[in-house]
Amino acid sequence: MSYATSSSVTYFVRVLPDKHELEIEMILTGAIAMGRIRLETPTWAPGDYSFAPYARDLFELQAQQLDTHQSLTVTRDGWQAFFIEQGNGAVSVKYTAYAYATEFGEPSGILDNEYAVLLGTRYLYTPAHLGACRVSYALPDTWKKIHHPAGAKRIDETTWEYPSYEILLDTPVVMGHFNLYSRTVHGTEFYHVFVDQGVGFAAEVESFVEKLARIAEVFYTIFGSFPFENYTFVLTLNPAADWGLEHLTSTMCGLGPDVFTVEDETAHGVRVCAHELFHAWNVRRLRPSPLKKLEEQLAVGSFTEGLWVAEGFTRYYEFLACTRVGVYSVEQFFSSVIGYYQHLTVQPAYERVSGVDSSLATYLNHSKYSGRVNNSIDYYDKGMLIAFEADSVLRIEVPDYSLDRAFAEFYRAYVDGGPEYTGYTTHDVIQFFEKIHHGLGEMLAAGAKHPAGLSVPVQLERLGFRLNRQEELYLGLVFKDDLGPTIYNVVDTSPAGQSGIAPEDILTGVNGYAFSSQSLQWAATHSAAVTLQVLRGHRILSFSVTPAKRQKIQTLVWEGDKAQAERIATWLGRKDFNPDKGQIFKLDFYENFHGIETVL
Repeated sequence: MSYATSSSVTYFVRVLPDKHELEIEMILTGAIAMGRIRLETPTWAPGDYSFAPYARDLFELQAQQLDTHQSLTVTRDGWQAFFIEQGNGAVSVKYTAYAYATEFGEPSGILDNEYAVLLGTRYLYTPAHLGACRVSYALPDTWKKIHHPAGAKRIDETTWEYPSYEILLDTPVVMGHFNLYSRTVHGTEFYHVFVDQGVGFAAEVESFVEKLARIAEVFYTIFGSFPFENYTFVLTLNPAADWGLEHLTSTMCGLGPDVFTVEDETAHGVRVCAHELFHAWNVRRLRPSPLKKLEEQLAVGSFTEGLWVAEGFTRYYEFLACTRVGVYSVEQFFSSVIGYYQHLTVQPAYERVSGVDSSLATYLNHSKYSGRVNNSIDYYDKGMLIAFEADSVLRIEVPDYSLDRAFAEFYRAYVDGGPEYTGYTTHDVIQFFEKIHHGLGEMLAAGAKHPAGLSVPVQLERLGFRLNRQEELYLGLVFKDDLGPTIYNVVDTSPAGQSGIAPEDILTGVNGYAFSSQSLQWAATHSAAVTLQVLRGHRILSFSVTPAKRQKIQTLVWEGDKAQAERIATWLGRKDFNPDKGQIFKLDFYENFHGIETVL
């Protein structure tokens, strides 16, 4: 048989749960298997904003001619690639992959001794052939179940054919022991695959699944259809599984062990799933440039200016959808808006970094680090607030219009393109919204293309709220998820930022007494200078910091009329919204799955 013109790639994957390993054979035939063959693992996975050494977990790599079984020379090229020498048109490549690296669980899946979630990240590919490929799974005798999301053609009980390596990379296949629940929404099946359980699972899982079905209803109403044959939520309660990654017809979400026992954790779990489901439209199909050409970026990553839309608008809709289905209250929705606004604007970086620049720098800024508060903003946060402002303006100024309608129109206009189409640009977004309503594109540009530029307080006042601002004292110390003793960041424009105290300093004393978060909070809200003792490496240092004044929005007060209340009720899908004049809305709710940062 001649292999000179036709090419194919087939994977045979043997699953070894007790060893947490995969034995993989890759068969290459045709022109791609002639001469010198380059094989790679991705350096990143679509939707994941980091480069990772996925090739680290591959070992025992060997190659041979398929017909003669003659061994071929294998050499490493860089950190993620290999060369196979002297291919004759039919080559077998065998290797083992360790598959229980929890830090790679989100982009690469995980092989537990009871279940597996497998993605193409673990499979070598050749840049010479990114088209159709086939995978056959060999499971242990005790593993009878496989759940496979839509997007591939099933050949037999354990074999699927994928249209491209990109689709293989984008498809989490679940096998082993798991619980499967389904709901049908507008004729489309939604599968909920729980790979593990937790306290309260049996009592609450059906209610949780029902909430996700209602979220799907909200998105169907916005877009008018579902863009997939069926959809799969791959869900875990493992606290070590920090999952939240979208795929074309599925998502992997980490819910945490308390999702069925703590109301706030239930809401958080629904919101994470809502975020990833909205991505089925916004980023998996409607893609900012150059994400329509993902196959060209697997080795170098994809740097796009559009994450303020792809992630920011998605964050907005996760909160909006959860409010519409009753997971969050109206008060919590507006508290979230104010919380994100105040969290963003208290950072010096707000006045220094644009949404576009933050998007382009995602491989630098997505992970938290010292100094971030001063030199980087979160495009999720900025984009969410831009979306809120756009929705406010449309609902106030354009009859029968909303961001729901406008974004659905934008989706239909830019979801597809010719073979060379790389995706929409920031210019496309601004131009599109400017055509809908004069001045709206300019407002988006102010928030996206430039530092600062948000008008959230103005929009809230136009909606019918009065913002109750109060003066307070602060030091400028930033903490993540708690109040110490380790300092996460220091605001460089604050008193602490002028004192010499540094991120990662460990607080040991306040005014000569042992550190406690309560004593630090008390000292930060009084005008006298505070003496802070810290441990920095092996040194014990002392700093004097005098609190400074700042303005903070403490509450919202309703001063709107009946028409304004009805506008908000329609917007948030809450017919029960009918506040009294002077009613106070508390701002004590704020959730951010990137972590809660507190500036004290």
